Amino acid sequence: MSEYRSPALTAETATKLFGRTRSGENVFLHTVKNGSLTLRCIDYGAAVVSLETPDRDGVRENVFLGYDTLAEYETDSCWCGLLCGPVAGRVADASFELEGVRCELEANDGTSCLHSGSAGFSHSVWHGETFSSPGEAGVRFRFSTLPGQWGFPGALAITATYTLSGNSLTLAWEAEASAPTLLAPAFHGYFNLGGNKTPSIADHRLALDADRFMPLDERHLPKMPEPVEGTAFDFRAPRSADHTPWASERQLCLGNGYDHPFLLNSPGDPRTPDIVLEHPASGRLMEVYTDQPTCVLYTGGSLNSSQRFSGGRRGAPGRALALETQWYPNAPALPDLPQPVLYPGESYRARTEWRFFPTT
Repeated sequence: MSEYRSPALTAETATKLFGRTRSGENVFLHTVKNGSLTLRCIDYGAAVVSLETPDRDGVRENVFLGYDTLAEYETDSCWCGLLCGPVAGRVADASFELEGVRCELEANDGTSCLHSGSAGFSHSVWHGETFSSPGEAGVRFRFSTLPGQWGFPGALAITATYTLSGNSLTLAWEAEASAPTLLAPAFHGYFNLGGNKTPSIADHRLALDADRFMPLDERHLPKMPEPVEGTAFDFRAPRSADHTPWASERQLCLGNGYDHPFLLNSPGDPRTPDIVLEHPASGRLMEVYTDQPTCVLYTGGSLNSSQRFSGGRRGAPGRALALETQWYPNAPALPDLPQPVLYPGESYRARTEWRFFPTT
């Protein structure tokens, strides 16, 4: 897709009050525009509220699920557009051992800890600042934790930066720790490239450059990787992300659809996208490049009609999908996998880029 040329960057930024939390903290809405994209995000959970991108006719629509009010983010149960961490995904038995010490987390998903508990990065107020320079503009969010906060031993100083450049949105993470601790965050945005009027992702085409995936056990915990060959998890050629044709398969029953990590074949390779999502009806195509080893495909099995998203959209399974690029989920319970330990003196860095193109 390298032949596509985005309109020139206009580098418009704006910030205004979005609301006040129940505890009285101000939360601001930050808006960044360039020639083809408009990003809106808030200090609460450093959440992306919307991303507007054009279709093949140049009509811009929001391709993210988001809420209109802060109160809805405070009561959110599906991590809509939020940053998850310090450790995204599930941690078995809501605990892990680090350097001989047992660390206890909040069990907010049965006996497991999901997305670091009911608070974590997702339900904390970050400090956001807009920036612009020739060729790019964005929002830089900063947050610090205390030693032992949410059960994680090391204090963290972390930055998450959203940048618009040309036809792309990039999320770059940086962090340092005061003591050995776990760090494996993720962005939990829900995509529907058809915009407000497209009721599901069944008419999207998804490709994942992944030969292996992590099946789930009875507690919804990822296990050691297995080949995708001959299974419902083979997305190496583009196909619909709708799980309905495979709905009777045990793994999809366990996940209420797709809620599984895929091991990417060549993360960090800028020559080939790790993920491609296309909505042929609107002519929107998205390529994803990441340096993270996995992508959790979640087709929104927990979305339901009690949720009202911006644009009047009601929640429903399959209304949108999340593509969570991250470290190996549940790694602390799977010692044969590399562990996401951050030590003092080290710098954590991670990067994911979403590129948007119109198709004919």
